[in-house]
Amino acid sequence: MPPVRGLRARVRARVRACVRAGFALAALAASPVALFAQTPLTAVGLGYPVAPVDGRSAALGGSGSGLLGGSYSVTNPADLLLHAEPGFSVSLASEGVTLQGDGPSLDTGRGRFTTIRALVPYNDWAFSLAFGGEFDQDWSNILQDTLRLNDGAVPYEETREHNGGISTIDASLARRLGPLGVGISAQRLTGSLRQSFFRQFDDPIGGAPALGGIAGARELSWRAWRFRAGGSIRLGDRVVAGVSLGTGGTLYATPEAAEEPEAEFDLPTSIELGGSVRVTDQILVTAGGGRAGWSAVGSRTAAAGSAFQSHDIAWLGGGVEYGALSLLGGRLPLRAGWRRTGLPFSRGAEALEESAFTGGFGWEFQEGLAVFDLAFESGSRGDVAAAGFAESFRRVTLSFSLRQR
Repeated sequence: MPPVRGLRARVRARVRACVRAGFALAALAASPVALFAQTPLTAVGLGYPVAPVDGRSAALGGSGSGLLGGSYSVTNPADLLLHAEPGFSVSLASEGVTLQGDGPSLDTGRGRFTTIRALVPYNDWAFSLAFGGEFDQDWSNILQDTLRLNDGAVPYEETREHNGGISTIDASLARRLGPLGVGISAQRLTGSLRQSFFRQFDDPIGGAPALGGIAGARELSWRAWRFRAGGSIRLGDRVVAGVSLGTGGTLYATPEAAEEPEAEFDLPTSIELGGSVRVTDQILVTAGGGRAGWSAVGSRTAAAGSAFQSHDIAWLGGGVEYGALSLLGGRLPLRAGWRRTGLPFSRGAEALEESAFTGGFGWEFQEGLAVFDLAFESGSRGDVAAAGFAESFRRVTLSFSLRQR
């Protein structure tokens, strides 16, 4: 019995060491064993980037900046000046994912809040408080493998789970200067992450001993400050264009266990441009794009793990809105668009890209006092030949907003 207890102790110690490896957990999901759940493409680095846009912007290719009629997206602080009345909006996105690899395809999904925003214009000023998505770190998978010993082997099944994410709390202020608008934002990044292991051993083979189950967990919290400045120009009621610049900053990952070191990540600077043109009274065309320097981002602390590559990313999107229809006394604008964006993290040297066709509609009551916006996106990311995996996804974003007059 003592050798068996010693073996169990060594196995438990090995699992605890894996738990403490932190971000290396995501890299382990690429091990050559059976994979039964989601989602290796978006489980690396800091997670999957969540665009803080509302349903209208999502349906128009994600172009949330410089959008005539106003947007509740957390992009350019100068866009607050596009709203004439106080307003409040909540946006929720639900996504279904099909994972494709060497084995059979797998289906999974997730849901998240993308934006919650309250804004108040006053004369030539506007102010808002907002909550926006930043990174989604929820994923899970089940691995099957065999622990091989000198006197036999023990098959096992292991579940790995990440639960958590990073969000942004945003306070923005904007000022109108004739046709120009300027704005600034202070953003607090916050969140938490729980990483869990659950390993269950099956009946031993040969002379190997029977082993009990093993579980381990690690928790950490995120924090950072970031700032954004924006400007816009409006030419009558037909044209608006804007640009915003985001600072870098340092993202801190603080483990719950006091003996573990705190990890630090350098956040990138970014630039985003956008604009829209009302071609006719009923047709609006919008486009936007930007770039973020993620290639320099990485953990400064080796103990936090470095099992991912980071890349500079660019994104581009746009769409068309047709506003001549109505339903049950409410205006019913129809929207269609397209977008393409790079993903900041990968396991290999090649960056991954995501593209999607977008569309949707709005339903406005009492001249915009209450608005429902629904967006649909269908797209893909990754490449089976290059990355070993690819994902197709279907996303629905629902926004509800109220204005006060």
